[in-house]
Amino acid sequence: MKTIVKIATISIFLALMFIADIPLLPVKLVPEAHAILGVRRRTAVVAYSAGAASASAAEASSQQQAAAAQQQAAAAQQEAATAQQQAAAAQQEAATAKASSGIPVGTVVQSLPSGCTAVTVSGVQYQECSGSFYKAAFQGNNLVYVVVEKPI
Repeated sequence: MKTIVKIATISIFLALMFIADIPLLPVKLVPEAHAILGVRRRTAVVAYSAGAASASAAEASSQQQAAAAQQQAAAAQQEAATAQQQAAAAQQEAATAKASSGIPVGTVVQSLPSGCTAVTVSGVQYQECSGSFYKAAFQGNNLVYVVVEKPI
């Protein structure tokens, strides 16, 4: 008789467990993983999430700082490139002025080449000869002409 009672008890217990797994019934059992270490896991997940959030925020902040530094470096490089372009343009303009005159600025000549015309700019008289401009000057008691940049 004891064996029959044991078998009946186990059968009823198994039937109740099977009925509890049917989703239509309002009775729900806790899944195995939550039942074993659920409280610890949830606490650990919350603590991990808070730590991960602060680490993520710190990483995002450092990434923003790095991006700002890169933008500043790019702006500085762009400014340097602009300055180099301006310097190159000034050198090219000076080279063009030299090439057009054919004679370097500051050169002193004893006499003017033929075909020069007088040009007055801001009350100063210059001699223009084939694209070169000369200004009269004295070297001791001698009249000489000094090559100057094109007057504006």
